[in-house]
Amino acid sequence: KKHAEYLALQNQINPHFLYYSLDSIMWLLRMNRTEDASVMLSSFTTLFRISLSKGDDFIPIEKEVKHVESYLVVQNMRYSKKFDYEVHVPPDLMKYHTMKLLLQPLVENAIYHGMEFMDGDGEIHIRAYRKEKDLFIDVVDNGPGMPPEQAQSLFLDSAQKPKTGKGSGVGLRNVNERIQLYFGKEYGL
Repeated sequence: KKHAEYLALQNQINPHFLYYSLDSIMWLLRMNRTEDASVMLSSFTTLFRISLSKGDDFIPIEKEVKHVESYLVVQNMRYSKKFDYEVHVPPDLMKYHTMKLLLQPLVENAIYHGMEFMDGDGEIHIRAYRKEKDLFIDVVDNGPGMPPEQAQSLFLDSAQKPKTGKGSGVGLRNVNERIQLYFGKEYGL
């Protein structure tokens, strides 16, 4: 049952992201910004190609990084470059495998919620590192943050979750549950 839930959640594509990205490409073309449209479309296709990954649940970190970088290019163009981003993954970690679609929901959360009330430009930093036998991947933004209680409520199922009027937290909860499903309860977000 858990594996079926994992596959169902993994295969969800946010229709708003799809629509607004394609709409942005169309407007770039109408404004004769063909080079920008080409870059955005190329990143968009890379994003979808890697998310398919021949049905594999695990992909090299190198592909997961390429996937999230493609997502960042598309979103950065959609939002008129309102944020900067940096990805730092040491070359020796790129060969390891991770679950696909691990980083994109975290970055999406940083864009939509972490920078929502900011006056200036946002920043997103992604870095990977090892501590003893474990691999860590951090996604950090320069948004205002949230209280610890609110962060913990993100991992409650919808019946337990207080109604805030904000996002559902499904993406973050999904990533956390997928990590725990494959690696055990001692791992996660």
